[in-house]
Amino acid sequence: MAKKALGLDLDHAAIRAAEVIRKGRNKIVSKVVEYPLARGTVSDGKLVNPEELVRSLKAMLEAEDFSAEAAVLGVRSSWVTVKIHRLPSMTKRELDKALEFEVPELVSFPVESPKDICYDYFINWQDDREVEVVVVACSRQHLNPYIRAFRESDLSLEVIDLPALGWPDLLAQEGRRAFVEVSAGQTTIMVMLGPLFKVLRLVPIGSIHVKQGVQEAFGCSDTEAQELLSQHDLDYLLMEGQGSKRLLRAAIQQFAGSVLQTLDFVRAQERAANFRAMLDEVILLGELAELSGLGEMLQKEVGLPTLPMGQLDLNLSFQGDQPERLSSFGSALALGLRGVVA
Repeated sequence: MAKKALGLDLDHAAIRAAEVIRKGRNKIVSKVVEYPLARGTVSDGKLVNPEELVRSLKAMLEAEDFSAEAAVLGVRSSWVTVKIHRLPSMTKRELDKALEFEVPELVSFPVESPKDICYDYFINWQDDREVEVVVVACSRQHLNPYIRAFRESDLSLEVIDLPALGWPDLLAQEGRRAFVEVSAGQTTIMVMLGPLFKVLRLVPIGSIHVKQGVQEAFGCSDTEAQELLSQHDLDYLLMEGQGSKRLLRAAIQQFAGSVLQTLDFVRAQERAANFRAMLDEVILLGELAELSGLGEMLQKEVGLPTLPMGQLDLNLSFQGDQPERLSSFGSALALGLRGVVA
């Protein structure tokens, strides 16, 4: 278990980094940084331009005063399989062996050899008859470029993980929650009923699509669209502007519809009368978490309290003031925390 870890969340045009330090039972965030990453370096979670990632990592480390050398990298992509699987109840050793044979049949990508798969799992629940596991798997060919790139940087890559699975650990209190992260190219929706994992879904609608809609509505540049998103609420963006609102409205509708569909899928599984019967709240993370009006709009749709992660009590303290736009660093913080408690 490392005493210091750097959580690294790579997205469309940025590296978000969070350094977490463990002091006894306390986990302290010493620094969070957003550093630019050339567009096209990472696409759908795949490392397209390793040389550019190495250059950006070295430049970030030179510019920022990080003391952690161990890094935890997050990947989010459609090529990562997350699947619930049940087997007869057995010991941990037997389960490890059984999954060696089961995992190749569970993944959503072609497999020539079991050696081509990287996977891990955790036990969701177990009784005398059955054990339910959550398997996370991906093709080794998509991870190898990251491993080679980190060897060329000044960081030791300790873990590659799925950021979403660490979000519940950020919160001080356990609860029945839906987590919704809007990253650049996609929205990740995860439902946890207390300690039980229920579903993780990726939807190909993200902040770049919302930003494109703002550009069309206001006839402005990418930079100006970002300023509008930071300075105005959702109603203003949907109502004002002389251009077409088609793209913007479609993006918001698809976002809200995807959340509703996912929650309704879980509601049907749980045979709950409504969302309130199974969930306490919806937590927003990512670039648009603190867009004024977005949480209110979603709250009306799902009928549940909907809050940015930054407004909740966290299982972390901060060295100095809590940073602005904290919710956008949710995945980086989860990865950093993973590095000091694993």
